[in-house]
Parts: sequence; structure tokens; C-alpha cells
Amino acid sequence: MDKKKILIIDDEQAILDMYSAALGNFGVITAGNGEEGLRIARKEKPDLIYLDIIMPQLNGLDVLKKLKADQATSEIPVILLTNLPEEASADKAKALGAEDYFVKVNYEPEKLAEATKKILG
Repeated sequence: MDKKKILIIDDEQAILDMYSAALGNFGVITAGNGEEGLRIARKEKPDLIYLDIIMPQLNGLDVLKKLKADQATSEIPVILLTNLPEEASADKAKALGAEDYFVKVNYEPEKLAEATKKILG
């Protein structure tokens, strides 16, 4: 069986490294900004996308809108990963089609791996 592919889109290299290590049982692909993330999502068709909200150029909510508007990527579950308080953006994120919303400081990388297993079965 092929490894499930996970795309992590975040502009902080330390976050990409930390979550890539925690999700090592999966095939992890990373992108350092929203534009790159969109390109990779369309090309690689990952099974799940973790997406930061606050990024230069194209923020995570804009990336989410574009992913959900594109037939090629609209079915991919997206989980927003951010330091914004949940009250600020969780409802908006879910209205735009996000599967879930994790506040980074509340989720150690191991918890992310557990959540990933639940989502991907």
C-alpha cells in the first residue's frame, strides 16, 4: 500500500521540519508559501493538506478558497494550522471548506500525527 501523501504549507521552516518529522510515517511534501502550495497540491494531489493562515503573498484562507474552487483539489481535506485564536477564524475556515482548525500552540506534533491517522483512516 502506498503511503498517504500529506502536504504542509507554512512559511516557517522550523514548523515544516517539526511537523515533517512528526508525520514521518506518511509521505510528507512541504511548501514554503501559498503559491507554491497551490502548485504542489494541483500536481501531487495529496491525501491531506495542513495549511498555515498567516503567510506572505497568498494567505492560507485565500489558498483554501482556491483549493476548494478547483475541481482537481476540491475534495482534498484541508486542516488549518495557525497561531490565530480559534474564535477568530475557525468558523470562517470551516465555512470556506476546511476540515478542521488547529491552533499550533495547542497541538504538539505527536497530536497532529494522531489527528492525521483519524482523518486518513
